[in-house]
Amino acid sequence: MGIPLYGQNKAGNALGSAVSSSGYKEITVVTAGDASHTLSESDGGIIFINCALASGAVIQLPQAKPSNIGLKYRILFGGTMAAACSIDLPNAYSAVYAGVITQERCGNGAGVADAVAVNRTTIVCKQSDGEKSLELDENDVTFGGAIGTDLQFEYASSDVVVVSGRSYVNVASTALDGLQSTSFTATGWS
Repeated sequence: MGIPLYGQNKAGNALGSAVSSSGYKEITVVTAGDASHTLSESDGGIIFINCALASGAVIQLPQAKPSNIGLKYRILFGGTMAAACSIDLPNAYSAVYAGVITQERCGNGAGVADAVAVNRTTIVCKQSDGEKSLELDENDVTFGGAIGTDLQFEYASSDVVVVSGRSYVNVASTALDGLQSTSFTATGWS
């Protein structure tokens, strides 16, 4: 890494956030409410969910604040969920999600075979929607979150965390129903 230019790291400590993160964390505990599901600033980087998350599990992202601008998480799903889970921002602060997720239907080696027709849709969430929680359920055409789901979360400001990536649905159906109003909700973690 080269030497940063004068003032490059001044606003929001973006360079410091990127450099100080550990780069990789593996979540292997299925239990909803487990401490490993709470991410800190130092966990920035790749989060590999290598277990079948229990119903009601919440991956808790940290508060968005000036010192976190530039902080990124890439959350990869390598396990089959037991049922619904979510990735949430803290309820007590002003930050909300904005971004675009592509939802696709798929099969996988551990689950349901792929249906014949390829089907995808996009889910757009705007800052004005005021959403703090991304709802996931791998075998529900409304949500997604099957093995292979690859989501990125980037802290753009004290008020916005940009979410993007792909969310897979493990159902032998050509129907997909990913909508902003069902995939995102306004209540984060407390």
